[in-house]
Amino acid sequence: MKKILITIFLILGVLLVPNSVLATTFDLIAPSGELIRGQNIKFTINIDTEGKSLSSTSIGMTYETQYLEYVSTTPGNTFTTVSVDVQGSGKLIISGSSTTPYSGSGTYAYVTYKLIATGPGATQLCALFNPSSPTPTPVLTSPPPVPTSLPKSGDSKSVSQGIVLATFFLITAAGGFFVLKKT
Repeated sequence: MKKILITIFLILGVLLVPNSVLATTFDLIAPSGELIRGQNIKFTINIDTEGKSLSSTSIGMTYETQYLEYVSTTPGNTFTTVSVDVQGSGKLIISGSSTTPYSGSGTYAYVTYKLIATGPGATQLCALFNPSSPTPTPVLTSPPPVPTSLPKSGDSKSVSQGIVLATFFLITAAGGFFVLKKT
């Protein structure tokens, strides 16, 4: 019976302990201030390898072709070289590489565009995406919005956690009962 209880506790321990996930993240930093037609503007792409050592990596970038014209890309302080594959229709694949693996956070690349917008306005000009996924996924450059309400009771996550905790306490109580009964 002790072996069964130990096995149950180990399984519950694995289920209740959160697993850490290492993933490389990229952030797109837009230029600040007022932008003027005909001006070259520079976007910064930052990288955080989150503990991994990388010799190469890539990120995709979309841009609005009616407002921007691609000019160039230069490496930041993380990888020694960057190359760009212009996909057309407002998509770039930016690949960075280095002979010495890089680990940490810093500037991945600077991407320069010429502003060709015909009138004033506000819009999202660029977004980053994972080049291995079929659909571009915008990367937020600002913090996510603050929730407007607290979770409601009956939320499936809290119910699931409650069931797991109740089962844990029930098994613990049953295990204690069996141990007391034996002695």
